[in-house]
Amino acid sequence: MGSHLRFYEAGEVIFHQGETSDCAYVIEHGKVDIFIEDESLDTLVVGDLFGEMGVLDQKPRSTSARALTQVALLKVKTNQITERLQGSDPIVKALVRVLLKRFRSLLSNDTSLDSDVLFSEVESVIEDAGLTKIKLESELRTAIGNQQIETVYQPINDIATGDIAGFEALSRWEHPDKGVISPFEFITLAEETDLIVDVGRLVFERACQVLSRLPEHYFININVSPKQLDNDLFLQHVVNLMKQNGVAPSRLKLEITETMVVDFEQANEWIHKCKALGFPICADDFGTGHSGMQQLVELDFDVLKVDQVFIRNMFENKKYATVLQSIARIGTDLGMKLVAEGVEEKEQYQSLKLLGFDYGQGYYFGRPMSESDVLKLTEK
Repeated sequence: MGSHLRFYEAGEVIFHQGETSDCAYVIEHGKVDIFIEDESLDTLVVGDLFGEMGVLDQKPRSTSARALTQVALLKVKTNQITERLQGSDPIVKALVRVLLKRFRSLLSNDTSLDSDVLFSEVESVIEDAGLTKIKLESELRTAIGNQQIETVYQPINDIATGDIAGFEALSRWEHPDKGVISPFEFITLAEETDLIVDVGRLVFERACQVLSRLPEHYFININVSPKQLDNDLFLQHVVNLMKQNGVAPSRLKLEITETMVVDFEQANEWIHKCKALGFPICADDFGTGHSGMQQLVELDFDVLKVDQVFIRNMFENKKYATVLQSIARIGTDLGMKLVAEGVEEKEQYQSLKLLGFDYGQGYYFGRPMSESDVLKLTEK
């Protein structure tokens, strides 16, 4: 860090208005005055960042800076800021861009950003992407409020008999102008905010109503997110729904994706909390994340849902088949129920039967369907 520190005595100018913007600074010690000509604009103290505007748009310094006391400054290189901004969310980039333009226009009549390096050629795309995302989030909020997010149900079949044993509840959104929005896109957007809790409420309410009308041996799987699991009011709401609908919690299996398991202590808290309420816990997309087998040792899952990449490639690549066999054996030995995702062919189904899988899910068994189709299909 020492090589990046710069020292100035009281009264010494750090940079002048109009100079090239080659870096920004964080104040490690002392106070700095930001001024234009002889007019002081602001006094900055330890921890403050300054000189960042020129770094962002590569324009000459719009203000001057001098040391009010003896100061030590940590130099922040251009790419330390711009690379992070380029990799950030489009909304963040759009906001930075708008604020930068607005602030420049207050300081000077020259609002041209022709020399802008970070945003050159893509500035409108960046702004449009960010503002589009803000608009989509607002539209998602409205769609949730108006119950325009649909819930569909994909069959999960008993491997031994081939009969439907349960369903996975999935969310779908048909935008009035854009058509069907990818679940990955809008669920990811919802997870960035508390909207995922509202989406979850819709799905759980509908799933509970469906379960109350299905014979008792059927179950429904639902994906849960960290924000839902951290929200005790949300879980209590689900428990109340089950009671109101006369449905046993054991019929509602909560799926936790492997990517959620970053902190085992946190994941264990979630699992114990849910199991204490009577919900079985399912490890979703197993085999694709970094934690792998450690999950099986550290976490108390009831169900292991093996990612479709293994099923899809089981006949194409012997390594996938070998790993699939190992997962099946370990899961069985640990007393977990095994579910195979992405089953599309009869040969896959027959092999999974030999491997001892309990359940299968995929187009071979059925595509996602409406609530009315579920009820017709499961009528006695």
